[in-house]
Amino acid sequence: MNKYGFIIEKLELLADSIETVSIEFKKGLNVIYGPSDTGKTFIFQCIDYMLGKSNRPKEIPEAKNFNMIYLSIRTLEGKKFKLKRALSGGNYKVVNVEDNTTFELTDKNGTNDRSISDFLLDILNLSNKKIRKNANGETKNLYFQQLKRFFLVDEVHIITEESLLISEQYTEQTFEENLFKFLMTGKDDSNIITALKPKDIQNKTGKIEVYNELISQLKEQLKDINYKKVDEQIKKLNTTISNFKDVESSLSKELNQLNSKKNKLTKKIDEDKKSWISFDEILKRSSILKKQYASDIARLKANIELGTMFPEKKTSCPVCDSTILENIDIEKLILATESEIDKTSKLLKEVEKSESIFIKDKSSVESKIQDLESELKTIILTMEEKVNTEIRGILSKIKQYTDKREGLFKIKLLKDNLDRYVAERDKIQDIININKKNKKETNYEKLTTSLLDPIITNIKTILTSIDFEKIEGINIGFSEKNLDIVIGQKNRKDYGKGYRAILYAVFIISILEFLRTKDYQIGLTVIDSPLNPYKPDDKDDNGKVSINLAEEFYRYLADNIIEEQVILIENTQVPDNIKDKVNYKKFTKENGFLPKVV
Repeated sequence: MNKYGFIIEKLELLADSIETVSIEFKKGLNVIYGPSDTGKTFIFQCIDYMLGKSNRPKEIPEAKNFNMIYLSIRTLEGKKFKLKRALSGGNYKVVNVEDNTTFELTDKNGTNDRSISDFLLDILNLSNKKIRKNANGETKNLYFQQLKRFFLVDEVHIITEESLLISEQYTEQTFEENLFKFLMTGKDDSNIITALKPKDIQNKTGKIEVYNELISQLKEQLKDINYKKVDEQIKKLNTTISNFKDVESSLSKELNQLNSKKNKLTKKIDEDKKSWISFDEILKRSSILKKQYASDIARLKANIELGTMFPEKKTSCPVCDSTILENIDIEKLILATESEIDKTSKLLKEVEKSESIFIKDKSSVESKIQDLESELKTIILTMEEKVNTEIRGILSKIKQYTDKREGLFKIKLLKDNLDRYVAERDKIQDIININKKNKKETNYEKLTTSLLDPIITNIKTILTSIDFEKIEGINIGFSEKNLDIVIGQKNRKDYGKGYRAILYAVFIISILEFLRTKDYQIGLTVIDSPLNPYKPDDKDDNGKVSINLAEEFYRYLADNIIEEQVILIENTQVPDNIKDKVNYKKFTKENGFLPKVV
């Protein structure tokens, strides 16, 4: 069983103010029958509309309150989707029933956004196909709507006298023939080389001349250069440059280490200089203090001498020089003064002792600073005279070899451009040569009778099964001229309306059955009024479809369409003896698809 294709499970019309109306379908044969004006054709139009037709269903009074259509489909692989579209037109919303996710599809083909055609062609396994549209080999993309004539036939076209394969548009004939050929063979026209127009040939010839000029210039630039060894030389230079960079990296690492040591020494020298300045400041203050103490001792000694010289009652204090109004004991005053001299002398000695220590510390720091500055000078000289000199030499060599390599790269680029221009020129020349050859011998595969043999075989099987005009023994073929079925010596268009309709229906069913053998498939056929018992008309008809023929047609479909789906919209009732094999719905004037307008 072919896993591609799909069937319809349910059609729903929704409105804001009235109840939803719906009809369900199953795989196999489905028949909707009843008199005219009961909504049967409206169902067909809704299906067509939901499968990509831009024109909305016919505006009828019964449908005026409905604004949304849902179409539930199931792929033959088992996946279920619900298509939603407003009756006023526009894009689709699609619900993946399995995971309840929703995505949007545009109603326009050939856009950057994913369209309903893209979605349905994926289900049919017919995505990204191209069909030839003219004798020049030009192609256009296949869209789902272009396939509908082979599985969706309305009540107007079912009785057509025109070809079953092509429309009345003459400009589309080549495309439509090749579309049917593609359905028969599964081979699209993606690989066809389009024939060039005179203007295109002129443009391509001009490009060849430009390429020839560029090629000539490049060959002149490369004539004295052995560019065959360029890659090898570039490889050697890359190795040399890499080695120099390793040396430069090692020297830079050494320089960083020296710089780190220099920074530490500079920081230590700064700290020691701060200590030296502190010691120097202390010694300066110590010197001032010593002078002060010496001055105090001298003054006190002078006061002792004065005290021994003036022993009167009224005298001055030997210390502060104030007048002493009372009698004082000179000896005690001298003793006190001597005691003060002794204390001050001791303080002076302590200052001198501390000064000696600070002088020693200052000298030690001076010596340490000199040693550190000497070491710093050595490091700076090493950095400037040794490491930096070597690094500059290495960098100079790297630049030298890099420049040489760049020169080789330019040669390589010129050679690559030369090869590319030659290839482009030859490619264009090949296209021109092939185009000339194709003009002489166009060998596009055409739609022939032999390609339709499987379809003709199916048609004969069906017609024999339904006892169509005692078909047994009569040759059934295909007219390449009329692109239509031929029964004996009679073309399909020569039959009356009723027989033209059933022959068209048989043709469509034959395609459905044939595609079972392919790795692509539609899976669905919807036909409006293939069995309508038209009244005879001497002018343009020669009879009507017999009741027996209609019943046998129903019976064949009920027995043979099992996994796919056929939906017939008819006025003819399903025979009682096969109703258990058919999903059928009968409409009446009182109970049609849509509620009556009150």
